[in-house]
Amino acid sequence: MKIFDKEILGAIFDLDGTLLDSSWVWLKVDKDFLAGNGIELTEDYTQVVHQMHFNEAALYTKTRYGLEQSVEQIKDKWIEMVADEYAHNIKLKDGAYDFICKLLNAGVKVAFASTLFRKVAIPCLVNNRLTAEFLGVECPLTTADEVERGKGYPDIYLLASSKIDVAPRDCMVFEDIPLAMQGVKKGGFEFCGVYDESSNGNTNFADMCRYYIKSYRELL
Repeated sequence: MKIFDKEILGAIFDLDGTLLDSSWVWLKVDKDFLAGNGIELTEDYTQVVHQMHFNEAALYTKTRYGLEQSVEQIKDKWIEMVADEYAHNIKLKDGAYDFICKLLNAGVKVAFASTLFRKVAIPCLVNNRLTAEFLGVECPLTTADEVERGKGYPDIYLLASSKIDVAPRDCMVFEDIPLAMQGVKKGGFEFCGVYDESSNGNTNFADMCRYYIKSYRELL
């Protein structure tokens, strides 16, 4: 199937801010978690942690603010704060489900690659019908707990592409964070930027991308 001018056999989607309209929940977590530690949220903190691997973000938060909690305790608290929202309230971006169905109907293999932890991501996929039960085919999920490095490196994308048995050169990765461009390019994948107000709305991200969409409706 051809996307823009690129023939692809596989598509790899990030979840937060790319497929999912979920940035609002992480802004709320940032604000509430820091407030619980007597700290006021600043814009620069949000911009930094939203580019990071989950583990990196927890370590950064602990170090930056000198928190007494361990990195594991910080991660556990964040997961506790978002689990219910992901299981019940977070929805797909407009056109995302139809586009995935279009890809699958054309024989393109689909995978998900997220910095979310599996126990948070899976209930969200189920709630949004992104499972084999609804799609008719398995779209494997690769999560932060399967790789050590963040999305500035190709690890998560390489693992995701191996699960669908498609070479990186034949895969297009859909992402909303500028940092991901580095990892995608290092891995030999094609990159498509996806607009998200929280993660790239105030940057020149669109100008950095060869391919870029503001809505999945553009690809339908």
